[in-house]
Amino acid sequence: MSTRNVIVVGGTGDIGRAVTHKLRAEGLRVVCAANDVATETSDTLRVDVTREDSVKSLFDKAEAELGPLSILVNCAGVGVFKPLDETSLEDWQRTVDVNLTGTFLCAREAFRRMKPRGGGRIIHIGSVSDHLTLPMNGAYAATKHGVRGLTGVLNEEGKAFGIRATLLSLGAVYTSFWKSRPEFSPADMLSVEDVAQCIWEIAIKPPNVRVDELRLVPPQGVL
Repeated sequence: MSTRNVIVVGGTGDIGRAVTHKLRAEGLRVVCAANDVATETSDTLRVDVTREDSVKSLFDKAEAELGPLSILVNCAGVGVFKPLDETSLEDWQRTVDVNLTGTFLCAREAFRRMKPRGGGRIIHIGSVSDHLTLPMNGAYAATKHGVRGLTGVLNEEGKAFGIRATLLSLGAVYTSFWKSRPEFSPADMLSVEDVAQCIWEIAIKPPNVRVDELRLVPPQGVL
């Protein structure tokens, strides 16, 4: 990849904004995409990751602006944290639609475009709940386990075409989710800048380097 053209999906969230800012600051060309974009610009586009047509439209528009895609960062996600017996079908379905189906649709579209061009990188935001059993994480953990499996398959199917997929499994990251809970200290969590730095380091690896998985956790481990 002589150029590094990037789509950051979920780019208006706390992590997505930090990733977008970092990659742009390092000279990568980035289109930020999210469902809550009110007015589209050349480098900020709206996408509903649960809709196949919306995902395809995003990639068409982004490549018209950037040129061929070389890196996809999947940051879009939602979380429902309830006991399993209090999780509604609507809670479950929304979590699956965004976290798993949305990740699949974006990864598949990137794969289709990277395959005939000689490769690219796909980076998925995962969670420690994709390998640890945590209470009140039923829907969320199920989707993150699914993303883990999907990322592995992408690597196996993509290795002959220079496509590299990475799962970045995160411990607690200080985002707006935690700001209403003063009993938790930012000092005990990762910062969004920590995550952005890690994603940048993965993104600039040469194509002969595979980074299948990284686990990024705060100083005390799982919060």
